Amino acid sequence: MKENEFKKKWEEWYGDMLGMYQWQELEHKNRKLLFVCGRFTLSDDGSRLASTFTQVIGYLDSKKPLTEDEQNEIRELFRCQQGIENLSFWTAPLS
Repeated sequence: MKENEFKKKWEEWYGDMLGMYQWQELEHKNRKLLFVCGRFTLSDDGSRLASTFTQVIGYLDSKKPLTEDEQNEIRELFRCQQGIENLSFWTAPLS
């Protein structure tokens, strides 16, 4: 699946549940890492719950999910460079 096809499919699955989100790329080991970050909002009984999220999709030059070692390394990278502690990872192949 090409990057734009993947983004479109992801937006079909999750886009209407999210208040805002933005696709971003990060250079890592001379490769481009695709991730999405945004804000999730839930309203129930007049109260609102909002949370931010960051989901790492994977390298743009690979359809394989990230290995556990890659996830740990990327988790540390996001923590140190961007102050983001809580990440989720796309675990299915991108095909």
